[in-house]
Amino acid sequence: MSSQWSSPTESSDPAQQAQMSSSTSDRVKGRFSRPHATVRFILTTLLALILIVGAASPFVAVQYQKQVFAERVHTYLIQQKHYKPEQIASIRGIWGIMLPSFYVEVVFKDEPNRVYTYFAHAEIMQQSHRLLHATEPDQNNDGGAKHAEEPI
Repeated sequence: MSSQWSSPTESSDPAQQAQMSSSTSDRVKGRFSRPHATVRFILTTLLALILIVGAASPFVAVQYQKQVFAERVHTYLIQQKHYKPEQIASIRGIWGIMLPSFYVEVVFKDEPNRVYTYFAHAEIMQQSHRLLHATEPDQNNDGGAKHAEEPI
């Protein structure tokens, strides 16, 4: 029993129906089988950006941490130790191999040849001081260290 209500796209001829379904599937297949050049460009660009950001993020994080630790020591020296900003020659955050991995080196203007090392993790404390071109801390010669803090 055939329906007398058929859509205009339906045809009673089976060959015509097969041709219409294959042309429809070719159009759908062609449309979705390969992305257009614009879509490929956008996807390639997004992938490249993700890879670049992923590769650069550890370096950015290290630089940020060094800055945070240096700022904490600077605030400590100004607010708690009552140094004036003009008394400090440089404050530099360092990322090292030894633990703790982040520390801060401070050079005062009245002692340009001596470096003071501070840790600024849980609490801020002066770890050591050394002559600028020496490799070992100058623990035995405290007489020359004007800014040495008393150990806790």
